[in-house]
Amino acid sequence: MSIFNPDTLTLREMAGLLRRGVLTSVSLLEFYLQRIAERNPQINALIQLESADELRRQAREADEMARIGNIRGPLHGIPMTIKDVCHVRGFRMSRGLEELLGEASQQDATVVARLREAGAIILGITNVPELCMAFETDNLLYGRTLNPCDPQRSAGGSSGGEAAAIAAGCSPAGLASDACGSVRIPAHFNGICGLKLTQGRVPLTGQFPNDRSGLFHLTSAFGVMGRYVDDLALLGQLISGADGHDPDTVDVPFNDSKPLSELRVALSWESARTEVSPAVKQVLQQVEACLGSVVADVTSTTPPMLDDASDVLWRVFITGADAGRSWKKLFASMNKQTYTPATSELIRLSEEVELSVDEMKRDWIMIDTFRYQLAKFFNQHDLFICPVFPDVAFAHGESLLDRDRYAFVFPFSLSGSPAVVIRAGHDPVSGMPIGIQIIGPHWQEERLLAVANFLEREMTRWSPVIPVTQ
Repeated sequence: MSIFNPDTLTLREMAGLLRRGVLTSVSLLEFYLQRIAERNPQINALIQLESADELRRQAREADEMARIGNIRGPLHGIPMTIKDVCHVRGFRMSRGLEELLGEASQQDATVVARLREAGAIILGITNVPELCMAFETDNLLYGRTLNPCDPQRSAGGSSGGEAAAIAAGCSPAGLASDACGSVRIPAHFNGICGLKLTQGRVPLTGQFPNDRSGLFHLTSAFGVMGRYVDDLALLGQLISGADGHDPDTVDVPFNDSKPLSELRVALSWESARTEVSPAVKQVLQQVEACLGSVVADVTSTTPPMLDDASDVLWRVFITGADAGRSWKKLFASMNKQTYTPATSELIRLSEEVELSVDEMKRDWIMIDTFRYQLAKFFNQHDLFICPVFPDVAFAHGESLLDRDRYAFVFPFSLSGSPAVVIRAGHDPVSGMPIGIQIIGPHWQEERLLAVANFLEREMTRWSPVIPVTQ
């Protein structure tokens, strides 16, 4: 192994060392294979791994190509992982359901193909909740993923497997997705970085099991996870852009950010729905103090209609607004007979929500109104910083205990806004990580990443977690 510790290197730094022959893809692969062997059994984050022989073949090929100066792209020879949410060639996808586990996928989703084209080596796929419909990662096919920071706590969901793998140092980065907070909650729970890109920037082509199925494609966005903010910046650009298949994806350039000194920042930890813990509040206060001397203004305020937006997301997109009939019909079509407790609770809660035609029209109007009002807010403020979740990761089994705890993530799924999550501190009692959420206007990822990059240098950064045996 090289004298360089992969844990200390961003993806760009890894790639630079590989290009110069200082680090090899083979040595990098062996580092992560050893990590997976040592740590994944404790957390159950990776559920399928490419064969070691095939991975080593790809790594040797990458090293030979680098030796002769034939570099495929900015991820040349770098191992990565993919959430079980889209087609990955050669892997049997399931989305957490045994009923959907079939033959190996024959081709990659667009986003996976773009990572491979950039030179990435796909280590394997990571665990998700049943149908990705929970904020904790547990299913009857692969079992439960544990938080490497504390095995008694949830890794979050639905990208819990991906976040836990990265947090434990089993993968340097990976592909995830976010429809209701599925990148942001696990990033916060596990102490890593996550990026939900603007709705419409990344094609959904190749979603598993069906492209653009149901209403969720209106809030779904592929995102990326990594250890460092720069990892998000690199991966986000690589997976973006129209592919000629998803009609809602457009080509929008990544613009340079305004200088920090010109940014008008809105910041709040207040919510009418949920009260944040003292530790979360303290971290936001530290962020406020840190930014106060470098940006134009920090104002204590929140966008309008956040609670309305949370309610609409719950009624229309999560429960289905039809007393649970759509969920029951879907599961019946799969001949699914048994469920995790989280799925059972989702069905029960969905039975309590049924909207009339007039009420549904009201909610669709409210969606448009909220998005318009949020755009007006971002004309006055360049970005908004708030908690991801009111506390640290909860104990297993609490995904739907209180939906108001998701009041900080639901609205920005409904709006399609870009959002970055970084680790910014920890709870002094439990030691669990605490993340913050940075949200901005559509297409302004660079602005969010610039602020995240500054805060990463000033505050707590990622470091690998050695899982504790239960």
